[in-house]
Amino acid sequence: MQQKKFYVTTPIYYANGLPHIWHANSSFIADLYARRYRLMWYEVKFSTWVDENGQKMVEKAESEWKDVKTFLDEIAAWSVEIWKELQISYTDFIRTTSEDHKEFVQKMLNIVHDQSESVSDESNKDIYLWSYEWLYCTWCESFKNERDLTPDGLCPDHLTKPEKVSETNLFFNLKKYSDLFEKLWAENPTFVEPGTRFNEVKAFVKSGLENFSISRENKHNGIGIPLPWDPEQVTYVWFDALFNYITVCYRNGENGKFWDDDTYILHILWKDIVKFHATYWPAMLEATWNRFPDQEFVTWYLTVDGQKMSKSLGNVVDPIQVSRDYDRDALVFYLLNDVPLGSDWDFSWERFNWTWEKILIWWWGNLVNRVSNLWKKYWITEWKFDQDRWNSFKEGLSEFSLLSIVAGEWDNETMEKAYLENANTKAFVEDWYRLVQAANEYISKAEPWKKYKEEFTKQEALNDLSFLLWVIKQLGLVAAPLLINWFAHLQNILWNAEIQAIDTSKNEKSDFKSIFDAKSYPVNLNPEIMYQRKEQN
Repeated sequence: MQQKKFYVTTPIYYANGLPHIWHANSSFIADLYARRYRLMWYEVKFSTWVDENGQKMVEKAESEWKDVKTFLDEIAAWSVEIWKELQISYTDFIRTTSEDHKEFVQKMLNIVHDQSESVSDESNKDIYLWSYEWLYCTWCESFKNERDLTPDGLCPDHLTKPEKVSETNLFFNLKKYSDLFEKLWAENPTFVEPGTRFNEVKAFVKSGLENFSISRENKHNGIGIPLPWDPEQVTYVWFDALFNYITVCYRNGENGKFWDDDTYILHILWKDIVKFHATYWPAMLEATWNRFPDQEFVTWYLTVDGQKMSKSLGNVVDPIQVSRDYDRDALVFYLLNDVPLGSDWDFSWERFNWTWEKILIWWWGNLVNRVSNLWKKYWITEWKFDQDRWNSFKEGLSEFSLLSIVAGEWDNETMEKAYLENANTKAFVEDWYRLVQAANEYISKAEPWKKYKEEFTKQEALNDLSFLLWVIKQLGLVAAPLLINWFAHLQNILWNAEIQAIDTSKNEKSDFKSIFDAKSYPVNLNPEIMYQRKEQN
């Protein structure tokens, strides 16, 4: 059977500062999907990037008394190091200043330019020149109408006053593609998830589309990609940055391999850029003869004191420090467990510490530590499924998808339908935790340490522990793309060659399905501590 392909992308991060938790959250979601699909034996491409062609990067470099290239090189290098420490398993990192991206964007520009030169009807041209005067937010990299601003005339996202800009630039004729969206939505009713964000996109389109600038005058220290036919203009942010998604598919001799009809393409976005991705981007793709992505998942604004966490507001939380002080698993689990995808939410250290200490250390870590020590003490040498014990285990649990997945043979389709296609990462984490709680309740009721003391119940105790070993193996495998550091501990604890060979960070075929489906299997147990409580100063 031919291997399926999956391509996931993070938002295109502006290079005006280092990534913070808001960036990390989007990258964690993309990483979860990449690792999950690798386990499901898809060939995965996972791209992340920095958007370097913008006025805000020039202003930031100047504020630090650095030339722009030096500043951008430093940000790119630090971004790579941050994603490495956070164990983001991307396959490609791209900068919008790279030469291959410049060439690809200019190729796309030539396509829309040639089309516009070939028709006389202005309304049918893809691009045209227009002189204007508009309000412009440098931090949003977008033009604003008065109705978009706060009563004080500020950008609602960055709380800065937009500047008035008067230029003659190249505009993309978005109105020409007004009929495209109804057709796209009909063919793909879950194009944007969650549905609340999709409804916002639909309302935006129905309120009346406006054509948008795809160039600026070349007066910002040479930043930007020049128009092939007019070097006095450089490509404006969206026609530049968004084509990053395709540029990277032509690297390393791939020749568009992951931007073809055989690949499932998923964009992870922030909500402030969804309208550009859900309207500008499909129109640009249609105009340049490229296919559409399959889905766009929209993440939330992470707020502090009721305001969006933002580098420009100076209220950031450092994901590296949190990961070092606690664990990468704690940060990922908290971010995905605490709020549904697409909802705004306020970061809470109280909730974070509760998640870390109660769920991961007490319920999960203590369960594994407790049981593995009993396994070692009583010389348990295999995991073993038992139908009667499973029936007892799930007493009081209503039917839900992960319960069926854990009990049966691994099924990609069930996992996709239940949790992946609808961006339901929170539901997966919650369902996994329900099973962890059930495992704790099972061992508390079974009390194998008491049964082992009596000769006539000793074998029952061993059977209980062998069954619990199977449960923990199942829960560990389904959570492997999420709790990656804990899974490394599980690999050491079970000391099983097939489990040891599973690596969710690489496109390598493993025995994941056969190990997951195995109802009994020999192990060589080596108990170890998974998570440690943070020392209080």
